[in-house]
Amino acid sequence: MHSVGRLITISAVLSVLALISFATPVSVTNTALQAKSGELSNIYFETVSGPGSSTPSTNTAQSPSSGTGQYSVTRGSTAYLWSPQFGSGAAISAGTWVLDLWASGSSSGTMSVSILTTDSTGVVQSTIANPVATPTIGASKTQVVIRVSSGSANVPSLGYIEVTLYAPTGSSRPTSFIVYWGSGQQTDFQAPMVTLA
Repeated sequence: MHSVGRLITISAVLSVLALISFATPVSVTNTALQAKSGELSNIYFETVSGPGSSTPSTNTAQSPSSGTGQYSVTRGSTAYLWSPQFGSGAAISAGTWVLDLWASGSSSGTMSVSILTTDSTGVVQSTIANPVATPTIGASKTQVVIRVSSGSANVPSLGYIEVTLYAPTGSSRPTSFIVYWGSGQQTDFQAPMVTLA
């Protein structure tokens, strides 16, 4: 009877040890995954600018920036964030986009976020995600994460993915927001999947 009990106990311990040994996480970096798969998932903004009517001058990257900076978005105006330019057309899968935004406001409030595709001159071609409100942005610099669902979309050859940040009007709204980028305050977005053509 005792030997049967010992066998059951040993078996249970071995099962637990097996679970522990297989639960060890595997380290895979986004940059390495992107380079190997040809997929675009994390875009780190090196600057923020506006308006969107001129050719985007921002060359953002798929790896974090070592510099830092900030951009002011006044009430009733829009800031524009562009992906790197696509050398050829690309298909974007439907899914959830994640915008990792570092920002502060003159007072607490929200901004409106849209995700679009543009041609090589920054002219909007299609809407990936309609405007959604951010969580509340406080008066001190903070990280705000926004998740947006979208359908599939296509980026034209030499086009861009554009994220717009609009500061709503109204006397009860903050008079301005500051968007931060760079080391320690990496404003970036993650696409569901972009298969480069």
